[in-house]
Amino acid sequence: MSQHDPQPQQGPAPAQRFRQRVWGNRWGRLFVVSALIMLAVAPFAIDWTVHRFTHSITDDAFVETHLVNLGPQEVSGHLVRYLVQEHDVVVAGQLLVEIDPVPYREQVELLQAKLDVAQAQRAAAQESLEVLRAQVPREIAVAEKALAAAKAEQARDDKTLQFTTEDVEKGIHEAQSDLTAARSRLVLAEKDHKRYATLFAKEAATQRQSQEATRTFHVTRAEVKAAEARLGRALAGRKKVDAVQQAVQAADHQAQKAEQALGLAQTRRLQIKETERQVEVKRQQVRETQRALDVAKTRLGYTRIVAPFPGVVVKLYRHLGDHVPVGTPILSMYNPELTYVTANLEETKLEGVAPGNEVRLDVDAFSKPFRGRVVWINKATGAKFALVPRNISSGEFTKVVQRVPVRILVEKDERWPQLRVGLSLTVAIAHGPGDPDLAKQAADAMRALEATVKP
Repeated sequence: MSQHDPQPQQGPAPAQRFRQRVWGNRWGRLFVVSALIMLAVAPFAIDWTVHRFTHSITDDAFVETHLVNLGPQEVSGHLVRYLVQEHDVVVAGQLLVEIDPVPYREQVELLQAKLDVAQAQRAAAQESLEVLRAQVPREIAVAEKALAAAKAEQARDDKTLQFTTEDVEKGIHEAQSDLTAARSRLVLAEKDHKRYATLFAKEAATQRQSQEATRTFHVTRAEVKAAEARLGRALAGRKKVDAVQQAVQAADHQAQKAEQALGLAQTRRLQIKETERQVEVKRQQVRETQRALDVAKTRLGYTRIVAPFPGVVVKLYRHLGDHVPVGTPILSMYNPELTYVTANLEETKLEGVAPGNEVRLDVDAFSKPFRGRVVWINKATGAKFALVPRNISSGEFTKVVQRVPVRILVEKDERWPQLRVGLSLTVAIAHGPGDPDLAKQAADAMRALEATVKP
């Protein structure tokens, strides 16, 4: 073949023919575009599918905390001071609100005055009791000694009376005996005197015998007079007995007076008991008044409402000058540290959820998700705590998927202060065996914070 001869034409390449065939056909172009889209979407679709099967997801979730309403406890009155506003951060013990304290302060002052009077009365009664306790035993001892002395004197006078009576009676008896003997001798002497005087006159006896008889008569008569004098003196001794008897009677009277004085002194012991009862009554009055004063001081303290824990004030319900009844809330506050998420998870999604599992928290107010951990899963569904429980006794029943509250601990980051209570979010809980130890530590920490949230 010469070079001038025309060369035969060659057809398009196979790849070019395939492109012409595909792009030249409308269905071919649609198939290619669909295949490219599927290839582009496939990684995301696979991730989404895997995520849905390995996570329990719900959008029935909210940021929550323990909101505490503070109000006057056991007191009522007008609101006279507001020391905080909404959004204020407060510390524990900070004064927030004050109710009018004047009526309660006056009650405290009145009870304090009553307590002072009761204490003074108790002190006076106690002093009287101490005086009685010191005096009465001494008075009794003195009375006992006086009685003992009176009885000793009485016994001594009795013996003196006995001895004196015996001595006087003995003297009288002796004097009477002497007088009788003297009178007998006098009778005999008188007869001898007369007889010898007669004989002497007749000269039948000597003068000496007559004189002797006369002398004997006169001596005997003198002895009779002396015996009569002694008897008189002995009889006069009975007056001494009478005097001693009077002394004995006086001693008896003195002993009786001493016994009465002792009895009176012993009755003073009853006065001690009575005073002791009075002291106890005064002590009881002091205790009752002190308790009333303590209650009044407590009520006065209730007029000052302080922050029971560190937190933030989120709502004021009253205005200055409002009358606030007992137990009516004045403001609400909460502890930002005790902020968590409650997710109401469908019962069909509980499988694979365990305490300690990681959680993705997509808060609607933030573009970047938060991270968290499951703390615990409630043992009852939310329907059991509804204000109007379901009644299926009529036989009508529609099955509704129940939701179980799940508490989630939010991990803190730089956005934590901006997290607001009540925000809604979507929760994705990763499936797995969980971490019970981590969940227990988180629950203990939250429980410790809950313990501080007490008014």
